[in-house]
Amino acid sequence: MAAAMALVGIPRRVWGQPEGEELVDFADLEGFKVESNRATPRIKFFDLRRLTSWKTPEDEFFTFHQTETVTTDGSDWTLTIGGFVEKPLKLTLSQIRSRPDKRDLPVTIECSGNGAGPGANGMVSNGVWTGTGLAGLLQECGIKNEAREIAFFGMDMERERNSGNVTPHGRSLYLPDAMDSKAMLAYELNGKPLTAEHGFPLRLIIPGWYGMTQIKWLAHIEVMDRRYEGTHMSRNYHTMLAAPPAIGDDVVLETSISKTLLKSVVARVTRRKGAEGGYLYKISGAAWGGPAAITNVEVRVDNGAWRGATINERGGDFAWVLWSLDWTDAVPGPHTLISRAINANGSVQPTLQELRRTIKSIREDNSQWPRKIVL
Repeated sequence: MAAAMALVGIPRRVWGQPEGEELVDFADLEGFKVESNRATPRIKFFDLRRLTSWKTPEDEFFTFHQTETVTTDGSDWTLTIGGFVEKPLKLTLSQIRSRPDKRDLPVTIECSGNGAGPGANGMVSNGVWTGTGLAGLLQECGIKNEAREIAFFGMDMERERNSGNVTPHGRSLYLPDAMDSKAMLAYELNGKPLTAEHGFPLRLIIPGWYGMTQIKWLAHIEVMDRRYEGTHMSRNYHTMLAAPPAIGDDVVLETSISKTLLKSVVARVTRRKGAEGGYLYKISGAAWGGPAAITNVEVRVDNGAWRGATINERGGDFAWVLWSLDWTDAVPGPHTLISRAINANGSVQPTLQELRRTIKSIREDNSQWPRKIVL
């Protein structure tokens, strides 16, 4: 086989890569860089070519937030819970950390704007979050009958585009979603205290929802009797869905972005020398999202038939699965690699053309991603 293409900004061997195995870089990564923007918005991508571990290292975890990073030592920080409750609460970090319902939960977080292009689908990462249950805290406060939504506000501030008003950065959930038993307030990632970039002292984790829901630097929870419609929620992160035929083919329905969609990506191609000479190639990637467990991942090389990949690692209902395929008939020249995920409901990850029949916005792009490579 011809020599592998030169790698873009990474060594030929990376952490967790088996001895004797080397990366064959993609031909569709021109302009990709991990550090995309330092502040407002802070953008840091996870380099999927480094996907050799089920847990994303904390220092490589993707980052995106539209405000400045909040830095605090947490000594005078408190979480307040108020609004339509019988008993408002104010808790320090040590009180939250000492609560008896401590849990560890593997959760993949993806930005709703994650997709191909310059970011190379790098706005997604997976980790184990440690914290306390949200529902228990809300129950202790005594939710009043009038309550409809729970709004979560960080320590960071945002300016409303039209009025110029400065307000806390926030996001809300319907009451049943906030009371889900898996919803949690996290203070650790992969067994270590959160860093400032990832929300220290406390952040919201709602498994199975896009990243804009996971409010960082959480400082206040407000139980409301009406809709919360802050800039972040109602104008920055809304989706446009195709209306049912009875309404009209040219009509779209605008609503808030919520849960992650079924998705997979080809993350890396590696090769190693075979026992009888030549190279043995492997295609690897991740799959996540959707309302049901992922049962299959399939890979297409060029315009060939779909091939079943092996799911190598699973780690919970809300964490990605890692998969791989031995590419036994690889030949020199340019190739296009595509993966698609299939879940227990029989849903199949769509092509871009199929996606556009239902979602009209640029966010929530869970379409199949053709990767270009030259051997």
